[in-house]
Amino acid sequence: MRSGLGLSGVPFDDVLMPEVLQRIGEFIEEGGTHQLATANIDYLAKAAGDTEYRRILCMCDLVMADGMPIVWASRLFGVPLRERVAGADLVPQLARMAGLRGYSIFLLGATPEVLEAAARHMEKLSPGVRIVGKVSPPICALDAFENEPILDEIARARPDILLVAFGSPKQEKWISRNRQRLSVPVCIGIGASLDFLAGTVRRAPAWMQHSSLEWLYRVWTEPQRLAPRYFGDAVWMTRYLTVQVAVHFRGRRREHLRVSLDSIGSVAIVSVSGAMAGSGLTALENVLSTGLDCGGSVVLDLTETTHMGADGLWTMVGLLRRAVNRGCEVCLCGLSPSLRRTLKAANFEGLFRSAISSLEAVRLISPGRLQISLDLGDGWALCRIRGDLPVGGRATLEDICHGLRRAHANVVFDTSGAAGFDPAILAWPAALIRPVKYVDGRAPRVQGAA
Repeated sequence: MRSGLGLSGVPFDDVLMPEVLQRIGEFIEEGGTHQLATANIDYLAKAAGDTEYRRILCMCDLVMADGMPIVWASRLFGVPLRERVAGADLVPQLARMAGLRGYSIFLLGATPEVLEAAARHMEKLSPGVRIVGKVSPPICALDAFENEPILDEIARARPDILLVAFGSPKQEKWISRNRQRLSVPVCIGIGASLDFLAGTVRRAPAWMQHSSLEWLYRVWTEPQRLAPRYFGDAVWMTRYLTVQVAVHFRGRRREHLRVSLDSIGSVAIVSVSGAMAGSGLTALENVLSTGLDCGGSVVLDLTETTHMGADGLWTMVGLLRRAVNRGCEVCLCGLSPSLRRTLKAANFEGLFRSAISSLEAVRLISPGRLQISLDLGDGWALCRIRGDLPVGGRATLEDICHGLRRAHANVVFDTSGAAGFDPAILAWPAALIRPVKYVDGRAPRVQGAA
């Protein structure tokens, strides 16, 4: 089973370099367009104040930890990443793999001199590698880019791999904004990796890389550019990452994870109880996959969830990504104050749609065949049913409505907005089913039905 953790708004995959190369090969064979990112602490700091950037990283098909502080932080959450996968190490490995398998590469970014030198170095590493394009656009704001000539040249070259060296967050945003038009199986933002290949920027000696001191070497070689950035990243990490660690340990629970799956129409309702962390996530992944395979959206009911670990956050982001790729939606419901604190501390607040109850969540993401809304008061409830009862939805709808009757002394089911809907098929007492008059769009207090 794949694993990873959600850290300050970014989902990191636990992968080794050979596994990354294997996944890239699978993406190329699969076709379509896949975006990958090699993220470090600077990425997290920038994503913290940039909603678009944070969502782009969450929607990436693979996010690798390009920095030892990320690996160290993962150990604090009990989800240790096995390896740092740096972009500077990945690009030469990609060149070797491309040469062996016949993949083509397109280079975008950096200066013309750096592009030429990097291409020569790739060809030296792997004589069979095919560099099918090199474009060095002028340095300007992302919104000022002349995208058409670049996209046309990429389309003519039809590469298997696109390496974009604009620096973050510019490179990730450019890929994401043009993703639908690229038609490139693998797109990766690689930062300064081409400069390393070209030799214009020297990497630290091997012993410093293996000792996790490469950052110190870079500060020593480029103090004016990197010292302020690294200092800012350290301040950010101390201020924000420690908050997620504190909330994680304060709310940690050891209850066994239990998962159940229900559905209403094309909406799968996945209920999670216990601690959403650890080995139990395997069962949750299987259930979520089953729910998505049904072809509809997913409601994740967390009413009975006692704790959400960093690996549980990663699982939820993965669910959202798969749902978006399939044109579906995800909605959370039953979030307790402690779970809300976890999402906020981990900077995932606002990424997911949320609702108070599963009924409201189904209504929010239902594709229109059946909509259910609920108004509650002191001892009474009004359940409004709209649309058509889908095949297979009757049992779930009965359970929901019988649950309302058990929980509230006075309940009325308003089915006046359900075209062609025959309440008699549910065998409810006639007194419970009647049209309700609304005042200024608001439901009245309901009386007279038990």
